Amino acid sequence: MRVASIMSPRPVTVRSTTLLGSVARMLARHGVTALPVVDEADRLVGIISEADVIAHGIDAAGHALTDPVSAVMGHRTVVVHPETDVMAAGRVFARTHYKSLPVVDAADQVVGIVSRSDVLRVVGRDDESIEQEVADLLVRSGLRDWRVRVRNGVVSLTSAHPGTEPSGFLDAVAATPGVAAVHTS
Repeated sequence: MRVASIMSPRPVTVRSTTLLGSVARMLARHGVTALPVVDEADRLVGIISEADVIAHGIDAAGHALTDPVSAVMGHRTVVVHPETDVMAAGRVFARTHYKSLPVVDAADQVVGIVSRSDVLRVVGRDDESIEQEVADLLVRSGLRDWRVRVRNGVVSLTSAHPGTEPSGFLDAVAATPGVAAVHTS
């Protein structure tokens, strides 16, 4: 499963000239913990988090929230791409303190954002839900002679006619949220 299937597309972004007071209001209004900072071409140049705003607001005297994002934003930003595997993104979250990661395309333009909770929804999906979704997919695809069983996120597909394999269908099954692997027999 790829990050593109779980990310929030078109995330709220800010420019380095945006004032921290505006950023604080945007973070609160949208219920997010960080915002990508982009240039005029929507290319990622950094990130500003609620922790950055709070720390700067507490540490600086009086006028702190009138400072621009550029005064406190982080320039070293870990990113993922739409084609990044969800489990790879999960490993980044496990090794870092990040709560969300910008998703960028080949031109470094922000195309989405993925959060720890997005990954957790995939990892924490129960086998019964996955099995039902794959079974529904089988029916919609006209593959009624196939049976599905899911254990620990691993999908086992069995055909009543051994030797056949619905190759294009397997990609759709693998892209189902919560699927760790797909096996056929």
